[in-house]
Amino acid sequence: MAIGASAGGLEALQSFLGDLQAGAGSALLIAQHLAPGHPSLIVDLLSRATDLPVVEAIDGAALVAGQVTVIPPSVDARVVGTRIALQDRGDRPGPCPSIDLLMESIAEQWGPHAVGVILSGTGSDGAHGLRAIRGAGGCTMVQSPDSARFDGMPRAALAIGSVDLVADPADLGRRIADLSPDRDGAVGQPLPASAADMRSSITGQLRHAVGIDFSRYKESTLRRQIQRRMAVRQAADIDAYFDLLAKDPAEGQALAGNLLVTVTSFFRDPEAFDALGEHLRGYVRSLEEDRCLRVWVPGCATGEEAYSIAILIADLLGRPSDLRGRLKVFGTDLDEAGLAIARRAAYPASAISRVPEGLRSAYLRLTPDGFTIADVIRECTVFARHDVCVDPPFPRIDLISCRNTLIYFTPPLQRQVLGMFAFSLRSKGLLLLGKAENLERRTPGFDVINGDWRLFERNGDPAPLASQPAPASADRRAKARPASQGPSSAADDVLEREVELLHSLIRETGQAYLVLDDEHRLVHVVGDVADYCQIPEGRLTTAAGSFLRPELQDQARTLFLLCRADRAPVASSPIRLDDLGLDVVLTARPVPVAGTTMTALGITRLISSDHAPATIRDQDLDREIARLERELLASQDTLRRSLAELQSANEELEASSEELQASSEELQASSEELQASNEELQATNEELGTLNQQLRLRGDELQQLNADLENIQASLSQGMVIVDERLRVARFTPLAVRVFALLDTDIGQPLTIVPTTMQIPALEDALRDVVSGGPRRSLQASDGSMSYLVQVLPYRSPSGTCLGAIVTLTDVSEMVALRNAAESALAALRETAQMDADGPD
Repeated sequence: MAIGASAGGLEALQSFLGDLQAGAGSALLIAQHLAPGHPSLIVDLLSRATDLPVVEAIDGAALVAGQVTVIPPSVDARVVGTRIALQDRGDRPGPCPSIDLLMESIAEQWGPHAVGVILSGTGSDGAHGLRAIRGAGGCTMVQSPDSARFDGMPRAALAIGSVDLVADPADLGRRIADLSPDRDGAVGQPLPASAADMRSSITGQLRHAVGIDFSRYKESTLRRQIQRRMAVRQAADIDAYFDLLAKDPAEGQALAGNLLVTVTSFFRDPEAFDALGEHLRGYVRSLEEDRCLRVWVPGCATGEEAYSIAILIADLLGRPSDLRGRLKVFGTDLDEAGLAIARRAAYPASAISRVPEGLRSAYLRLTPDGFTIADVIRECTVFARHDVCVDPPFPRIDLISCRNTLIYFTPPLQRQVLGMFAFSLRSKGLLLLGKAENLERRTPGFDVINGDWRLFERNGDPAPLASQPAPASADRRAKARPASQGPSSAADDVLEREVELLHSLIRETGQAYLVLDDEHRLVHVVGDVADYCQIPEGRLTTAAGSFLRPELQDQARTLFLLCRADRAPVASSPIRLDDLGLDVVLTARPVPVAGTTMTALGITRLISSDHAPATIRDQDLDREIARLERELLASQDTLRRSLAELQSANEELEASSEELQASSEELQASSEELQASNEELQATNEELGTLNQQLRLRGDELQQLNADLENIQASLSQGMVIVDERLRVARFTPLAVRVFALLDTDIGQPLTIVPTTMQIPALEDALRDVVSGGPRRSLQASDGSMSYLVQVLPYRSPSGTCLGAIVTLTDVSEMVALRNAAESALAALRETAQMDADGPD
């Protein structure tokens, strides 16, 4: 269990450990940001909050269950197997010890058995590490920002990805037993068989809540994440959880966030990048000089994979000055939070540890909090929300990197997505999959290049049927298949063969169709339309007209309008496609389907002019075209006048823009200076906050000690006066006033000028002798009725230095009286004895 904290974290750590219910079964590692130049009392302070042993980490020490280990403030720490490895931070920016480095090492070494906790603190350290633990299947917890003294770290962790539990530190300590990956019956245990239908209902509810269909995700993935959320929300059974999901929209977002596993890193699996770079080198050399190399990274999460490939290709291209025109990388994902991080392009120092040094210095820029991606890479990288299961693919792609995404899909969905990749890739284009993913024999269109690292090449075979863009709107409206039905059932195979047979028969007729809904959006493709369609650059849309070749778009739009207006078939005149050397005819006909009317746009090749089919309503078509031409001329005239007005307005805007740009540059420079100052103040504030907590506790201890000392003084049966090296009164007891006429105002005054009730001969000499290093001195003072033994002792520091003297006053009046009486009796006895010895004369 890794626990990260910063400013305000000491109080949170004490509360967390004080209420920890299941910590004895885990080894706890604490990374607390502290000033490296000051001694730390955190081990001693935490020891008072828990019964568990608290020790400071030592390099090479073994992890011990039930022990709290605190990382020293001047080093970073990693977990290697069952041992702790400490390392010097070097010139790494950011706070120390690094919470990200510690948590990422625990995620790598312990996987689903790792637990990460983020408590109060400023900055964003720990957010990436927590995401790594979450991606490895471990348990993640964050202190609620409202309960944190400094909410920077908790909010950064919540912004970067899904978290299992958000609560105050005490509640986290109590609840950790419910979420521990090693707890019997906890996360990952199978749900009852009767819960299969309920899982199907849950995916339907998710589709309604977040617009994503998870019904074709693997059952094991769904089961594990549902079970995890049930444990977090303390749902008694799956029925109770379904009711919670239906009532609480936030729970739907939380479950969807768990299912969208956002795990990635820079240059993950360096050997895979070496293999990719080797084959890309030859591919890049074969490109035309002016052609842009296009890359698609589906499931890019927070962007590290997309930026890594962009950096690799930029280096292979020789770092050209016009990289923006030579490379375009599309990073897509469903997680908007991850995409926001990717667009920001700022990462902590721990995230770039695998980037080769040469590439790091060329394409990364150092900041006080870590690194940012250089502008030359950011300008050729685009991030967008895209559902690879239903949205149309990107066209003319040279490289697709889709690693560790397909493993969450059912086999039919995997085949559909792989077919879409084949449709999207150029000939000889590359496909990179994860180590746990592979192409099946049933997926044509690819040749194996490197089987160890799942690198494939697009061959010249036609794209499979599954490659056609899936109907987004129809797919989202489709009813989710119950999870109890196996994805590879015999009925599915028969249905798939029947569909393939129908498609083959349609292709043999020589006509292909684009099927449109009532809003002319593309919902299905029948037959091979590769020669007549293209996918435009820019934002994807399902409007059918945008997919057709430019030569066909005008005729198609006219046919759409006529067919929709008259609900009758209509055809175009023959259209010449020069590059293909053939003529085609477009036909549009209404097709009733399940209570709605769709439009089937047919594309027919003409073998010769003799066989050209008679067109339907040619005169109507000509009249419609003429009308549209008149409207176009009128629109052009209006547009021409508007352009003249806009030109003058544009000149004024350009002048204003130049002024705004100059002001913006000044503001940006000021903002950078303020940001640097703010970061320095943040670091100082963290250190002061921790020191303030330690001083407050030390002050409480001193107050208690002072109270103890005052009670001890009050209980003494002797009078006592403490003086410093200059014989000034520092402290005295109530009994001392019997000899010295001391008042509270006399503290700080020399004892030698304080009046006494009796003479104390040689007191000043004795004090100066003892303060100078002499031995203790004993004096006696008496006024006839009272007698005191006055002792002068040295007051020494722990090192032996004399800091003053202690004067003790012991009432010996009774002893003196007894001694005087004894001496008188002895004198009388001696006198009597002398008289007896002399005898009578």
